[in-house]
Amino acid sequence: MSNASKENGKNIKASAFYLVGNLFNKALAFFTIPIFTRILTTSEYGISQTYLSWVSILTLIVGLSLGNSIRTAYVDFHDDIEGYMSSIYGLSLLSFLASSALIITGMLIWGDIDIILVICCLVQSYFQFVATAMTTKYMMKVDYIRKTLLLALPNLTIQIIAIFTIMNMHGDKKYFGYIIPYAAIYMVVGIYFVISSFIRGKKPVNKLYWKYALTYSLPLIFHGLSLVLLSSSDRIMITNLYNSSETGVYSLIYNLSMVAMAVTASLEAVWVPWFTRKLMTGEKSTINKNITKYLEISLVVMLCLMFVAPEIVKIMATEQYYSGIYMIPPLVFASYEMYMYTVYVNVEYYYKSTKYIAFNTIVAAVTNIVLNFIFVPLYGGMAACFTTVASYMVSFIMHSRHSRKLDKELFPLKQFAVPTLIFILAIIVAYLLMELWIARWIIAIVGFICYAAYALLTKRFSNFLK
Repeated sequence: MSNASKENGKNIKASAFYLVGNLFNKALAFFTIPIFTRILTTSEYGISQTYLSWVSILTLIVGLSLGNSIRTAYVDFHDDIEGYMSSIYGLSLLSFLASSALIITGMLIWGDIDIILVICCLVQSYFQFVATAMTTKYMMKVDYIRKTLLLALPNLTIQIIAIFTIMNMHGDKKYFGYIIPYAAIYMVVGIYFVISSFIRGKKPVNKLYWKYALTYSLPLIFHGLSLVLLSSSDRIMITNLYNSSETGVYSLIYNLSMVAMAVTASLEAVWVPWFTRKLMTGEKSTINKNITKYLEISLVVMLCLMFVAPEIVKIMATEQYYSGIYMIPPLVFASYEMYMYTVYVNVEYYYKSTKYIAFNTIVAAVTNIVLNFIFVPLYGGMAACFTTVASYMVSFIMHSRHSRKLDKELFPLKQFAVPTLIFILAIIVAYLLMELWIARWIIAIVGFICYAAYALLTKRFSNFLK
């Protein structure tokens, strides 16, 4: 068997494993929604989701965003990637201890924060960084089995334990039953990876690797924080500017709208190492040829989700959450915008233009926060949906402009125009048919079958994966 055939086979297996792992995670989150929305009040559910938003923010701070440097380090230090991993874990551990001491001291002085909640948040943040860094290494190695297991097993364990702990808790702080399993499981997984990495790599302190990682990653802290603010500040601001019950509704719809990301994340996990290799060998025409299919698959999946999601909400949640069905179209579109602009961000990563990645994303995040301050107090979660769409569009425009400056041969904007226009027209149709569920489901099912038949007849999927 030729090397090309082996690579094709490995890519197809990797895609299948990533898809199964991501679908499993999304399905797990999806099917536990009716459980959590019934054993937690909307306020408790909102608080738990706000907590996870803070975890996303602190993960970047305590980990210094060092995991982002693994993409390029895998190329530059390929023969000593284990040594590099041990060095970034060593550096991040120092950062975690220092930042935890400062934050806990500040919270004790402040005196109005539950210190147990803060400790859980810090612990989960660091060890979640550790696990995420390891999945990045597995992605670059195309070690799809370990990456898939790391995606699925901790999450399964967390959900099972969380259901048990919440149901056996009393009082008005049941959200701790949701939070503590997250912190505990990630701590166990993270400690294992840190210790094993120190043993294999033997370079927890390496000035060369530390300098490389910090030079590459520090600007990406601001990029990462801005991304988190783009995806999570809505929930934090709805809680503070409107009410935590509205946050619960918004969080449910947001999580449902991101179900399609199981497919997009699976594609991206194979696309990134493939894209890196092709760009290294100058095969830009091959990259441009495949980006249309890359965008097309996710477009079909997300449109189908948008048309059937209202009834899924009614099945999976109580009437308290039904007001959120009108949030579905803009939030699904926002997830597609996110998917589109990461295509350009990957170009910026390749050319190590991390300062511009950070700047562009900061502008989008600030746009989101300003718009939320204006509209969320007036219109609640619905306003947050459309401010998210506007902010992601700003991000797409800025990243695309800078990426085109770095390499004008990659990804002409016209390749993104058609799917964007199709999505906007579909949103209009979805709103017009919001009360006509049979019409929406017929459109989704018939549309998906027609596309699947077309893809099979033209071998579009197999050719794309190869």
